[in-house]
Amino acid sequence: MSDIQQYLLDCDRNKREASSVAQRSAARLQTPDLKLLTLIEQLAEYCNSEDGATRAKTMAYLAEVLGFVPQKVLSLQQRILLCDFLLSRLEDSEGLGPCAKGLMALEERGKWDNERVVKIMETLLAHTSPLRQYKQQSERYPVLRLVDTLMARYRDALRSHHEASTDFLSRFIAYFDGEKDPRNLMVVFSILKVPMAEWNIGAEAQELFDAVFNYFPITFRPPPDDPYGITAQDLKDRLRDCIASTPDFAPYAFPALLDKLDSTAMNTKRDVLHSITSCVVEYGPRTTSLYSITLWDALKFEILNVQEEDLAHEALDGLAAIARTLSQGTSGPLNAYLRPIIKECNEHLEDAPTKQSEASARILHKIADVSAEVTNILLAGILPNLFHLFQTAETMAKRRGLLEVLVQLIRANISVYGDWRSMGTDGEQAANNPLAQYRDQALEIMVNGLETAPVNEVSFRLVCLEGLLQLSKVRSLLSDESVGRITQLLHSVVIHEEPYGKNEIKEASIDGLVEIAHQKPQVVVDKAFPAFMAQLPDTDVDGSKAYVPVLEAFAKLGSEDKIFDTVILRLKNKFSSAVKQNASSAYIIALLSAILYALVQGANKLEQNPESSTYYQDIALPLLQRTSSSDASHPEALDDETTLDLVGRICSTIIRSRSVHQQNAIATELYTLFRATPQAELPPFNPNAPLDTHRSMIVSTHLLASFRKEATLPCELQLLISSLAEYVQQPSLSNAVRAASLRQISLVINKFYPTAALKTCMDPLLSAPMQLFNQEKLDPPRIRLIFACLKAILLRSSPILSTLYPSLLSFLAHPQHGRTVAHGFATLLQPDDLLSKQNHCLISGLHKQKTFALLVPSITQAFRDATPENKPNYLVALSGILKWTPFDIVVGEVAVLASLLLQSLDLQREDAVKEAAIGTLTAVLQERASAIEEHAGSLVARLLANATATATAIPPPKVRVAALRCLTLMPEKMKLEVVLPYRKQVVRRLTAALDDRKRGVRGQAVRCRSRWLGVDEVGDEDEDE
Repeated sequence: MSDIQQYLLDCDRNKREASSVAQRSAARLQTPDLKLLTLIEQLAEYCNSEDGATRAKTMAYLAEVLGFVPQKVLSLQQRILLCDFLLSRLEDSEGLGPCAKGLMALEERGKWDNERVVKIMETLLAHTSPLRQYKQQSERYPVLRLVDTLMARYRDALRSHHEASTDFLSRFIAYFDGEKDPRNLMVVFSILKVPMAEWNIGAEAQELFDAVFNYFPITFRPPPDDPYGITAQDLKDRLRDCIASTPDFAPYAFPALLDKLDSTAMNTKRDVLHSITSCVVEYGPRTTSLYSITLWDALKFEILNVQEEDLAHEALDGLAAIARTLSQGTSGPLNAYLRPIIKECNEHLEDAPTKQSEASARILHKIADVSAEVTNILLAGILPNLFHLFQTAETMAKRRGLLEVLVQLIRANISVYGDWRSMGTDGEQAANNPLAQYRDQALEIMVNGLETAPVNEVSFRLVCLEGLLQLSKVRSLLSDESVGRITQLLHSVVIHEEPYGKNEIKEASIDGLVEIAHQKPQVVVDKAFPAFMAQLPDTDVDGSKAYVPVLEAFAKLGSEDKIFDTVILRLKNKFSSAVKQNASSAYIIALLSAILYALVQGANKLEQNPESSTYYQDIALPLLQRTSSSDASHPEALDDETTLDLVGRICSTIIRSRSVHQQNAIATELYTLFRATPQAELPPFNPNAPLDTHRSMIVSTHLLASFRKEATLPCELQLLISSLAEYVQQPSLSNAVRAASLRQISLVINKFYPTAALKTCMDPLLSAPMQLFNQEKLDPPRIRLIFACLKAILLRSSPILSTLYPSLLSFLAHPQHGRTVAHGFATLLQPDDLLSKQNHCLISGLHKQKTFALLVPSITQAFRDATPENKPNYLVALSGILKWTPFDIVVGEVAVLASLLLQSLDLQREDAVKEAAIGTLTAVLQERASAIEEHAGSLVARLLANATATATAIPPPKVRVAALRCLTLMPEKMKLEVVLPYRKQVVRRLTAALDDRKRGVRGQAVRCRSRWLGVDEVGDEDEDE
């Protein structure tokens, strides 16, 4: 049996086998075993068969053989012979696709001359036009790929043919007429772009434009299982490139696009606006100038009468693109374009504040941002009129509206000319900034506005403040004296102005000072710091809280790198003075909070050169010594647990970035804190130590958190763990000290045990005398200790978890402490700011997945077997785990967990559990609603019960809001037929939530009811009955 016969036999049964036959034939062509002429002769019988399918398969065989033939096997004469043979087969209505594939294979094995390229193209046009007559996409696609290859590799030959033939381009365009397949269209657009961009299309411009614009707008939606991955956006981008490819299209493109801009379909309008912007950019200044006014008239409507915000943004981009393109040409067209814009914006300013005046501000900002030339023209055309209107304005509202426009123009000016720290697009021309002639007038207007406007005119004063801030940033515009004047005004607001409303002016003033410090740090240091320091007392005996906004300002200013050291120094000195003067705990806490905030904001500064940094010697060490002192000089304020927590956090922030060698020196004082008392006499080694020494455990915890895992602890690990385990169970400990000590256990186990020792780290606690997991000894302190140990181990995903978790789960059935254990599960995956990678902890990326896999299936199984009185414990434990588990981990078990989560909503006096369960159900609705559709009735009933207060139960506001939010999602995420039966019930029951005492609940109830009312129920005459 010949190869062709075998191929025809296998073609329909097994494509892979058929392809192997073709590959074998290609291999034989390389040997004397098979001559090319023989191969062609063998095909004759089948090429001339009366059966069209046979003829097509025969050509497919030849195409595959040619595709497998290596390079240089076929001579030039043979390739010409094969090419002629394949072209002769184009007259046949069968086998077009294989012929095109064969021609592609020949081209890949040797470049054609120009005459042959023209012959191939003309043969295609003569015998296969229009291509749409071939119904199968698989037939047309290879032809399009062939033409695309010819256009890409033989551009000159085809362009010369076009120039020599008067009707070639028309026939070429008509060849692709009517193509609808997305995959093919991607190629068609690519093909047609070549003549559009590179040929002299002359009279055929409209014909060529229509050939692509007929597809506008693209409405294609790919099927879910589309193997080619072509999206609607791919087609839109390719089509837009064609429309914008040549300025010859302008007379047809702009009118057609503007006509479609009137469409009511938002997606169509978006595509139009994108295309207009692309055309303006590509057509160039000369062509764009002919249509700039027409485009302005059309695009402004989308901004002055906003339908969708993103459409307004696109229209603004279009207007800016016009200005940018015209800026590349002569000044005449640019002035002609800007003239009507200035005129119309000035008209809208006369009616400020209106939506049109706000839109005018957006337009001016966007266009002025283009170039120095544009911003100069706009400033000259707008500002004189704006200042005149401001001076004659009778209302504060109008003045505010005018200043908003001014602020936008200043922002654009910064983009063009730059600020004090960075150059703008035309920053080298900053000395010629046209805003300079208006700066004094602008400065006086806004300074007077902020100083003299009544305090209740918050919005007006905020605009003045923002304008002053932007004015101070403009590169080389204001002198240091003027910037200092603005700085003085802002710190005066912070210091002297009485709080009003939401205190927005003070907050904006503080943020403004931070921004100015970023631009002009020394001005802020010279002007604001002395005034701030004068307002910080050494003591607060009068009980005044006037220092709070000043400290807030100081702390935020610490984020500016250049004044960070000055901020920290001033705050440190003021803290020392306050301690010496026995200031109140509240004042000390405020000062320490400001120092901590500044240190956290300036963390980059701390990490620079930690070896030579003096922050430890200047701040951390004195704090530690002062905290642990026991003589008469010991400040009472440092006995407060909140104060000690701040001290610990400050020291931790400083020590964290130091080297292991430096940390080792500090680690020796982890528990002594530079006291003369031996370590053995202090907590946790001595539970009977004096009461004041127990509080120092709070500071020690933060120090331990800051150490690198390579640091050397002051005692042997097992001794430390055993001592801490005994210590945390002392009943006399305060909650803060116990919590800190438990975190020490977690930190030690997580960071300082090597991987090999982690498997046995719990042995001393599990064996006598501790017997940590002994059910008979179970009590709340021991339960907290168990979870502290497990949290450290699970973060490292240790194999020991598989032996510890079963014992933990057995405690859920404990008759006395089962519920306490259940609540402890919520702490396992709960984020902890000390157990973090920033504090050098070892955290496995898969620790949540492992804990979920080990615990959740066991909990669900144990729940089924549990007694009725113990079942709630398993529900509480499950909710605690799910609360902190990402949904992509939970998703695989949703079907199993759904019923348990619903039962969690029935628990009494477990509001936190309910909130967590509702949160998980909300995530399920958002990501995979189909998994709980079968429970829709139960879900509706339980959510309604938790969304409203009844005579027997009043869920807290957080639970009510969460339930309503989840209920709102159901109509959106579930199928109509699933939610439809519950429409009346939900709408009726939500009446109570609409009268809730809490505004947040009422607002969510309104949104929920509206969403359910939108569920289409045919024949429902009265949904509220």
